[in-house]
Amino acid sequence: MEPLQPARPFVEEACTRCGLCLSECPVMGLPPETARDEIERLIAGQPTRHVLRECTSCFACDHLCPAGCNPAELVLQRWHEQYEREGLPLRARYFTPHEALNFRSYVVERMPADERELLRRWSDLSPTDEILYPGCNLITAPFLTRTRALEGLEIRGTLDHCCGETYYRMGLFDEVRKVARRLERYFKTLRVKRVNLLCTAGCNMLTNVLPSFGVDFDFEVRPYLPVLLRRLESGELKLARRLEGTATIQESCYGRQLGNEYMDVPRRILERLGLRVVEQGLCRDRALCCGIAGGFAHDSGYHLLDVTRATLRSLLGARATGADYTVTYCAGCLQMLSAGRLLLPLGGPVYHILELLSKALGEETPHPMGWRARAFLTGTLRHQGPLTFSRRRYRVPEIPEVPASQETAPSGGKDPGT
Repeated sequence: MEPLQPARPFVEEACTRCGLCLSECPVMGLPPETARDEIERLIAGQPTRHVLRECTSCFACDHLCPAGCNPAELVLQRWHEQYEREGLPLRARYFTPHEALNFRSYVVERMPADERELLRRWSDLSPTDEILYPGCNLITAPFLTRTRALEGLEIRGTLDHCCGETYYRMGLFDEVRKVARRLERYFKTLRVKRVNLLCTAGCNMLTNVLPSFGVDFDFEVRPYLPVLLRRLESGELKLARRLEGTATIQESCYGRQLGNEYMDVPRRILERLGLRVVEQGLCRDRALCCGIAGGFAHDSGYHLLDVTRATLRSLLGARATGADYTVTYCAGCLQMLSAGRLLLPLGGPVYHILELLSKALGEETPHPMGWRARAFLTGTLRHQGPLTFSRRRYRVPEIPEVPASQETAPSGGKDPGT
């Protein structure tokens, strides 16, 4: 079997070792001499002083590299090798997607009955031509889908059927391959012909990553945010009122992977709703992650301090704009920034773009992120906190390769204590 590698391998022969990818990195911003030394170390497979511990695999360096060498994928390759040798810190287990108890299942288990009923419906395996695939992040905030902007779309997906983007961004390529196979069976069971996605991570994984891991997705993958923009511009979605004020955007790390044209879409939607967009100092290709990726490095293993620092840095960037709203188009970013505001209650409130669209459509949409953020923090402190300083390592448990017809939506892991 050929060694596993990233979807777009690092192009070593094109790399001039200029270090621009690391000196211009929005996260590290290393001095030029240090950056050149670090890229040499990465290429040689040697330990680094900064990159392998501090990188957030946000892919900004891929867009900064003047030669198109894909330096982010070199980091992923080195993390993959490190995992093969050492495994992960035990504290990372709580953030592993297929653990029975993890940071998402903890929140799902505590959802009100009406939202859990939505998730039950989304687990339907009967054949259908077209779906909206929610992805793991939207499953933690199903209330976002209660808008006529999504009316008529069948939503299908469970936590068991994640796209594997967390595995990919940590270089866990064997797990990515298993996820790809499971999703291939799942979509074939649904006999789906078109998969719509609001999640940029899912868009990138289904179109650019998972097919390189040996699966065949014989359906159309369609980002749905541009569809919403077209429906607004055509008048199909009629606004009941225009919103007032300013908004700054928390960019999804995968927004840059889908291109500038895609990153224009949420800005045009907000302007259509009546809001003036105020850009952050670090935005678009150079935008910071919402915070979760502060823990992706294997030596971090989702260390609480790393994730907290990364989240607060993004919140401070949003606050510096003075905008009335901080707006995300990723439900995962919504969760991270909402949790961060419990620690740093400064700046404008954080909303998902669907919530503001719903308001402009005249719908009375609740914003129940407060308890969700508290549940996220409580679960993390309770189940990951005690492992923060543990030196134990672990490997991701086997992802069961069962027929899709036998897979069911998780009910949320039962709380075993720690």
